[in-house]
Amino acid sequence: MIEITENKTDGKALAEEIAGYLSEKRRTNCFLRPEEWDGIMERGKVFRTEFSGGLYLLAEKERQFDLFYFLEQDAVPVSLPELQKPVILEQVSAERTGASPAPEEWKTVGFRRYLQRKRLFLAAKNAGKESREITFCKENEQERIQTLLAESFEPYTSELPDAETLAADLREKRVIAARKDGSLLGFLRFGREKKISVLRQIAVLPAARGGGIGDGLVRDWLALEREDVAKFQLWVREDNPPALRMYEKLGFLPDGRIAPVMIKEN
Repeated sequence: MIEITENKTDGKALAEEIAGYLSEKRRTNCFLRPEEWDGIMERGKVFRTEFSGGLYLLAEKERQFDLFYFLEQDAVPVSLPELQKPVILEQVSAERTGASPAPEEWKTVGFRRYLQRKRLFLAAKNAGKESREITFCKENEQERIQTLLAESFEPYTSELPDAETLAADLREKRVIAARKDGSLLGFLRFGREKKISVLRQIAVLPAARGGGIGDGLVRDWLALEREDVAKFQLWVREDNPPALRMYEKLGFLPDGRIAPVMIKEN
């Protein structure tokens, strides 16, 4: 059985080590920017284990460990020791080629399928010219928003914002609101990655679902951002047919990227 030890280097040194593995064209699910490792190591510990043909890095979060791997071309996954939290493995890949190593290889070392997402896009020039009256969530609604986020998304891979990040998004008007009679029914949180507007989360109160609120929030987002970006982008779970239909109706198309997620529980 392999042994796991705490990573003792800083984020910069770890990023340089990873760059070396990438230059060797090792198979990996890790494409984080160097500064992202600093943030990961500030929030929690990073553990590591090296073995013949590979390296695992385990980033500890509140609920789980995220597994990042680096495998030589002919190396196969190896088993992890028993851990106190679930281990999450996400592999973004091209749909036409699939993930490498394949999910079946990870199953042999104790992982099982958890969910799968696919990425959709819409060119800004195809976002229409609809005029919308857009309202934003208020700073005093933060607690309610965080409660709805926690209730609406699965706990391991949703990348929900912490209180500080959400507060900044509210101040910068990156959280669009849907209201009725002054009451918040839903919201859409978005961000920018260069000239791409990215949907982070969209959530609607359970009692208000099925009434077109999600559709309206997405239309608000398109109207707000279409003049300043080249395209819109989002990830959607493949087991969420209502969301898939909504995005398809609004013109979103798959861009060929999928993200299978696997989990190992003790």
